[in-house]
Formats: sequence, structure tokens, C-alpha cells
Amino acid sequence: MIHRFSTPLAALLVLQILALAGPVTASPGPEQISEYEWTGVERVVAIGDLHGSYEKALRILQAAELIDEGHSWVGGENHLVITGDILDRGPGGKALMDLIRRLEKEASAAGGYVHMLLGNHETMNLMRDLRYVNPQGYQDFAEAEKKADRRAALKSYLATRPKNANKDLATSEFEKKYPPGYFARQQALNEDGEYGEWLIGLPGVVKINGVVYLHGGMTEEVAELGLEEINRQLEKDLRQHLQSRAVLESKGVIAPWMEYPDILWVRKQGREQADQLPKELRLAVEGLVGTADSLMLGGRGPLWYRGGSHEDERIERDSLARSLELLDARAFVVAHSPTVGREITSRFQNRLFRIDHDISSSDALQALVVEGDDIMVLDASTGRAIEAPEELPIGKIDSQLAEEWSDGELQEFLEQAAVVAARDLGRGSTRPRLLDLELEGKKRRGIFKNVSIDDGSGADAVIDRYEHEVAAYRLDRMLELSLVPVCVLRDLEGEQGSLQAWVEDAVDQESATAYELEFFDRDWVKGKIAEGVVFDALIGNQDRGADDILCSVNGDELYLIDHSKAFSTSAEIGWEEGRTASVDPDLITALEALDQESLEEDLGDLLSTSQIEAILARRDLILDRVTPRVSEAGP
Repeated sequence: MIHRFSTPLAALLVLQILALAGPVTASPGPEQISEYEWTGVERVVAIGDLHGSYEKALRILQAAELIDEGHSWVGGENHLVITGDILDRGPGGKALMDLIRRLEKEASAAGGYVHMLLGNHETMNLMRDLRYVNPQGYQDFAEAEKKADRRAALKSYLATRPKNANKDLATSEFEKKYPPGYFARQQALNEDGEYGEWLIGLPGVVKINGVVYLHGGMTEEVAELGLEEINRQLEKDLRQHLQSRAVLESKGVIAPWMEYPDILWVRKQGREQADQLPKELRLAVEGLVGTADSLMLGGRGPLWYRGGSHEDERIERDSLARSLELLDARAFVVAHSPTVGREITSRFQNRLFRIDHDISSSDALQALVVEGDDIMVLDASTGRAIEAPEELPIGKIDSQLAEEWSDGELQEFLEQAAVVAARDLGRGSTRPRLLDLELEGKKRRGIFKNVSIDDGSGADAVIDRYEHEVAAYRLDRMLELSLVPVCVLRDLEGEQGSLQAWVEDAVDQESATAYELEFFDRDWVKGKIAEGVVFDALIGNQDRGADDILCSVNGDELYLIDHSKAFSTSAEIGWEEGRTASVDPDLITALEALDQESLEEDLGDLLSTSQIEAILARRDLILDRVTPRVSEAGP
């Protein structure tokens, strides 16, 4: 609506009011805070894992109003984030690289920005891991390939064949494995090549309006470095790898036709024979060894890590929160791991958005759009924007990890299984470690604790010890509750601790509340929780949190975990005056059966005499407060 003033006096009055209100200032525009951080960006569009899907990329960009029908930038000051993996699988990898490089310039001229991030497939191609290259990826470079380069590569290849090998057959094998364009593409992806130089200079992580964008996922150890150092180390490691390979190529150790598996073999041989190599070659081999397994380029680096996408929220929740805190961010946007439903989703209460919806094989064309505090999913087919659907707080479960075993079978497994991998969970004072275990082809996970802390405040001091985890399990089985997961004593790297079976396919009460899940609302579960309250009183546990109570997804099992701070020497049960509990009559019978002798026999190697005496003292108080639960069918 246009307001018109009927008299000069009215206009003057308005001008006076405006003057009293102070100067009118325009809202601040985009501001680049550092090389990898921006603020004040009005609109951000994020796209994940295009994988050679050039035509689909055009449709998404047009739907997001970033390019016109002629594929030119019309997004003004908008920022476009492509979270890596534009290469491999589909035929349009080169076309995508050319499009993005052009849009980078056009967007910059208009005050906008195109953030092309490194993905694991870009680094795979740079490092000559070519397992997923589409045939068109080579054909696009066929005209640029020099015949002399191809002849030289063939000569080198034939020289490695056995002397009695059929030359024609070996040549045919070479032509099939290394099609026209292969070597021109490799040169273009070298450090000094047209596309390689561009790719190597790309960042792995950027932050816009408090949201961090990356390809794979973020761990605490990476987040601690900060944006600048993450990107610096990533580029450094990648350049070191390529430079080391170039040295080995120049010395004839690596041939131009060798791909990553061949390079790995050379790396292994070089490592074994390092003492016999000249310094230059030894350093080159070390460069290949060190960078391929580095923090930035390895499985826990920002290009490869999948924990935030696949893992149980119980494992990742604290680490993700800490990573966000370290980077002063409100959310992560990641790709790399396709979502099950082929749609953009969110996890961890909208603190992580997954935007790889398998676009290369899906009919759904989506992008994440961030405007102010709103984070929406744009459907390119309909033009509609919706909130990202939330995934359940349960990770991708290996069926072998979730299979049911008897207590005896699981106890034996935990005591004997080899530790395949270990990682710090980074939660609580106990600093537990999540172990991947394997025995005779069977696999499970477990939580290892070796904490042993005494606060020294006196006879009733809170003692935080791993032995209490095992004691809680044994006492639970004495009472036939089956609330505490199997737990054993175990040595890890020369240090004794407790090893408890990790409960797969379960959700804790904290997540159930946050996601409004009904796992804990069933009468059966409520009854088991009441028994858990009695058990906590018996063991003197004052540290029960909502993340220490688990319910299986199918709703037929309840679990109690984290008992390292239990078993105080105090005789108090911590119940307010008048509180009672209704429990199964069998539990009352089991409580009555506890005595000094049986407790010392089962727990004497884990608890002191005063701790055992305190269990019995608390038992007596509990028996005065519990009543038999009456079933629906009557007493």
C-alpha cells in the first residue's frame, strides 16, 4: 500500500516523527568473518552427493531459483553449498565440475557465493582410487589424450608382464582396463592439472550463519582443531600424498597406470624396505603412508566419518554436542551416507541434517534451504518446502550385533573376544570406551571402564570404580531381575576394567522424552522401572539419570546401566518419608534370601566388607517399604 499525504503539514509531522525515531538503517548484508566462515547470509541452499547427476543438479538449482534456463547464476547474494561427491557413479562428473567452476565466478560477481566442498570421492579420484568412475568420465577426456602418453603407458605396462605372456592379449587387457581418455583424465586430476588444482584448493568444512557444512561427519578430535586448521591440514595432507606419488613416479617406482591398490602395495613394500631406500624415496613412501591414514583423510576425518549418520544417538549425542560447542555452531549439515527413505532428514533434535538422499538413483530431487532460523527441505518437483523429517534416535544396527545370546554365552564372549577396534565415548568422568569385539566370526560391542576414584570424604565417600559395574550385574542376577546387561572383568592393553555388553537396538529415556516416544509409557515397563528403583536403593546408587535407563525398540526389555558410583557404605536408601514401592512378590522373596555369606561369595572379590554390610542394611529398610504387586488377574 502507498501512503499519500493530503497536506504539507501532515507530511511535516511524519518527518518529525521519523527524526525522533532515529536514523533508519538497512539490515546488514553477508559478512565474511574468516576464510571459512560467513554470517548475515539471507539464504543458503545445500545439495549433497550429486555423483555425476548433471541434469538433476540443473533441475534442483532452477527450482531453488539459483540459475535460469540458460544455467546462469540468478541467485543474487544467496549462498550455494555443495557438500562434495560430484564425481563417480553418474556420467556427468566433468560437466558438473565445469558448471560449478563457472557458477563460482558468476555468484561472486553478484555478491553471492558457491561453496564447493571436498567429498571422499573427490579425494579418491585425486588419490587414484577409481573404483566408481563412470565410463563417460574417461570418454570426456578422450580428445585431450596424447598418443605419446598412451604409448608410453602401454610400454611400461607390457614391461611388467611375464616374458612368455602373449603381447596381443596383454595389449587388449591394457586397452580394456585403461580406456581412451584415462591418462588425460589422470593428468587433469594431478596436483598441477586443470581440475586437480581446483579440487585440492577446495575446503572440507565451512560455517554459514552458525551452521557447519561438511561431507562426512565431525568428531571431537577434529572439531578441536577449528575451521582454519581443519581445512589447512586437509589440503596439506592431500598435497603431500600427491607430491609423494609424483616423486615415486618420476623415479619409476610407480607407473602412470597404477591405481590406488597398486600404490598401497608399493607403500607396503617401501615401508618394509625403508632402511634400504635412498632418502628421497624413503620420504616419499612415508608421505604416502602417513597421509593415507591421517586424521583428515582417514575414517574419522571430516570426509569419511559416518557416526553422526549411522550410529546410535546414545553413542554420538555427547560427542556431537561437544563438537558443536567447539565450533560455536548450532547444527551440522552432512552428506556421504544415503538416508534410508531417500529424503533429507534430521537427527539429534535438528542438530544434524542428512542431505544425501541418493540422488543418482532416486526420483526425489531435494535441497536443504536455510533462511534465518528456519531450516527447510525444498522439493524440486513440487516447489514445496517442508520441515526435515526426524529419524528415530536409534542407529543402523548390524543384525549380528543385535542377536540374543544367553548370559553364559555372552559372558564367555566378553571374556575371550579379541578387540577389533576401540573408541572413546567422551561422556562422564569414567571416560568409557566402546569396543568392537570378535570371536570365531561372531561380533558384539561392549563398554570398557577402568575408572577408580575415591573422593576421600570419609567412611561414606562416593567411590567411582569399575568393579561396581560387575558387582551390579552379579547382584542383579542373584535377584533374578535381568535388568543389568552382562558385565565381566577384562584386561585391555594391560589395564583391568569392566566390560559390559552394549545394548543394541534400544533407546534411552532421555531420547524417548525428547522425541516423544512411548516406549516408557507401558505398564510392563513402569513395573520394571519400579523394580529398578528398588535395585538402586539396594546398591546405594544416587547417580541414575534418564540416559542410564534403556528400553528395547520392541518394548519387551528394560535395562539399567552405569553403576560405577554405586555401593556406598551408607545405610540410607535415599527415599523420602512415606515412599513405598509395589514390586513382584518374587523380588521380595529374593531380597529376603540375601545374606552375608552369599554376598561375600559372589561379590567378595569386588566389594569391601563394609560395602556388603551396607547392602544388607539397606535391604532391611527396603523390605519395610515394599509391597507385593497385585496382577490384573488378582492376587
